[in-house]
Amino acid sequence: MKPKGKGKVGQTLQIINIVPLLVFGFISILLCYYCFTRTMYMEITQELHYVACSVESLMDAAYPGDYSLVGDKALQLYKGETNITQAYDLLDNLKSQTDLEITIFYQDTSILTTTYNAATGTRFVGIGASEAAISQVLQNDGVLFAPSALINGIRYFAYYMPLKNSDGRTIGMICVAKPSGQVDTEILKSLYPFIIVTIAAMGIISAFLFIYTKRVAGILLHIRNFLLDVSTGNLTAELEPSVSKRRDEFGDIGRSALSMQSSLRNMIEQDALTGLSNRRAADRRLKQIIRKYATDGTPFSIAIGDIDFFKKVNDTYGHDAGDLILKNVADTLREHMRTYGFVARWGGEEFLLVFDHSDVWEAHQVLENMCSDLRRMESAYDGIIIMVTMTIGLAAGDTTDINALIRSADEFLYEGKEAGRNRIVWSKPQRNDEPVEAVISLAEADAIIREK
Repeated sequence: MKPKGKGKVGQTLQIINIVPLLVFGFISILLCYYCFTRTMYMEITQELHYVACSVESLMDAAYPGDYSLVGDKALQLYKGETNITQAYDLLDNLKSQTDLEITIFYQDTSILTTTYNAATGTRFVGIGASEAAISQVLQNDGVLFAPSALINGIRYFAYYMPLKNSDGRTIGMICVAKPSGQVDTEILKSLYPFIIVTIAAMGIISAFLFIYTKRVAGILLHIRNFLLDVSTGNLTAELEPSVSKRRDEFGDIGRSALSMQSSLRNMIEQDALTGLSNRRAADRRLKQIIRKYATDGTPFSIAIGDIDFFKKVNDTYGHDAGDLILKNVADTLREHMRTYGFVARWGGEEFLLVFDHSDVWEAHQVLENMCSDLRRMESAYDGIIIMVTMTIGLAAGDTTDINALIRSADEFLYEGKEAGRNRIVWSKPQRNDEPVEAVISLAEADAIIREK
C-alpha cells in the first residue's frame, strides 16, 4: 500500500484525510482506554490477591488450627480452639493500612467483615455471597475477580479466593474489595492528557495535511508490514525504530504491536520435536507448583531422566533415528505422567518430570513402571529395532529453592550414570531403620541398544 498522492480538489482531499484521521484518533483513544483499563484491572487483581493471601497467612499465624462453625442457633466461628466471631482487630488493622474492605465467609455467609452498614452502623455479617462467587470459588475451587460488585450500594472491585482447612477442603472464602470510584478517577485523570494531546495533534496534522500525507502513510506501512510479518509467524520481525520511538498515536500503536509480539513469543513454549513443554514452560510450571507447596504444603517430587548412550544411537544410526527415539520416549513419558504431573524436554536427551501431589514413594513407583515400559519399547528404523533404557535422578520436593531441587536431581542422575546407568537413583526416606540413601537398579543389563 502506497501513500495516496495529492488530489485536484483541496477541500475533497481534506475531507478524505480528515475523516479517517478523526476516526483513527477516536479508535486510538478507545484502544488506549481499553489497554490502560485492562492493565489497571490486572494490577488491582494482583493487589487484592496479595492482600487476600496476607489475610489467610495472618489468620493462620494469629489463630492456629482449622476453621469450624459451632452452635445451633447462635453460630460461632472458631479457628482451632479460639472463637474468632468478634476478632476484628486484625482485619481492621489491615484495612487501615490498605484502605480495602475485607470479608471472611464461612461457606456462603459473611462472618467477619470490615464493611459497615451505613444505615444501621453495624457490620455486614450474615450476608450471603453472590451466586458467581459461590459457583466459581466454593463449587469449583477457583478464584473470582468481580469488577462490579455492589456492597452497601457502592460498586467495588472484589476478589474472592478459597479459604481452606489443613485437609485441603474449601470451607469458605476471603473477599477483598476496593471502591471502583477510586480506580475510575485514576483512569480518567491519566487519560485526560492523552485526549488533549490527541486533539491537538489532529489539529496540527490537519493544518499541514498535504505535507505529512506521505510520512503518515509511510509510518502506517511500517506498522502494517510488521503486523503482517507477525501474523504469518515471524516473531523475530523488527519494527522500524522510528515508529516505536514516536510520542504520538502511531508510536502507541507501534509499542502495542511490539508488546503483542512479545506476548506471542512467550506463548510459544512447546518443544517442536517431541510436543512436550520446553524448558521455559517447565520452569514456569515448576515455579507454580513450588508456590503451591510453600502455601499449603502440597507434596511434589521432580526427576531428571537421561536416555542412556543416546550419542551412540546418533553416531550409529543417524540423527533421524535419534529423533525417532526422542519422540517415542517422549510419548511413553507423557503417557505415564498424564495423571501425576507433567514432563518436559529439559535439553538434548534429558527430560524433566515433575510430580504434583506426589511424594517420592509414589513418584518412584511411577518411574519404575515407566522405565519398565521404556526397556520393552521397540523403535523400528530402517529395518532395525532400536531399544534404549534411561537413567533417572529423583528428588523430593522439600524446598522452595528451584535451583537446589534441579541440582539435587541432577546429582542423583550423575550418580546413576557413574553406577552403570539403567537405574533410578533417589534419596529414599528412612523406613524401618533402612538406610537413607539408596540406589535402585532397574536391571543389570550391559547392552542398552540391541538390533533385532
